[in-house]
Amino acid sequence: MLFDLRLTLRAVTAVLLPQAHAKALKIYSELAPDVPRWVIGDPGRLRQVLVNVAGNAVKFTERGWVRIAAELADGDSGRCIVRFRVDDTGIGIPEDQLERIFGEFTQADSSTTRRFGGTGLGLSIARRLVELMGGQIGCTSRVGEGSSFWFTVPLTEGSEPLEVPTAGPTACFHGGWRRRRVLVVEDNPVNRTIAVRLPAREGCEVDAVETGREAVEICASSE
Repeated sequence: MLFDLRLTLRAVTAVLLPQAHAKALKIYSELAPDVPRWVIGDPGRLRQVLVNVAGNAVKFTERGWVRIAAELADGDSGRCIVRFRVDDTGIGIPEDQLERIFGEFTQADSSTTRRFGGTGLGLSIARRLVELMGGQIGCTSRVGEGSSFWFTVPLTEGSEPLEVPTAGPTACFHGGWRRRRVLVVEDNPVNRTIAVRLPAREGCEVDAVETGREAVEICASSE
């Protein structure tokens, strides 16, 4: 599906903006000049990964900023591998915990769960979606200084359409985002409301649950 990568980054930022502003955080997006703006890929999966990873960054950052960026990792003859990065100035993750944070129901330690809440399922879902798109995901971090989550996605360079929709930040999906089914997993009722609002407004069927186990049950029943 053809979509506008720059508007995709902006749309994700818009979803998380209220939550970031409530914590006095700066959140912004950047598209490197050498990355094609119009690409062919799976905008729905890409958007969900970005929302999960960047939402995690906002949750675990108490002061400073969150940056969502896309840069060219490799490219040849219309095919390109884009590396997406979500950097933050949050609490950071101990080095010995980095390999396990993408597991289901996993957070760095129990004190994190008590302090910030959450199901520990978002990064597991992100990893699965990235792998379905043919990419890889990882993280570097320093405790007390912040984290940098990254993932790669192979895309095909596209051409700007003659008519570009102007119906809002999610117009970049050219109608393909509509009628999709979206699963939101968030134990904080305010955050859950924010996460549900935009896809529902765009015509998506949205399931919202509080716990990771409820999410697994829904995923299992839909397979």
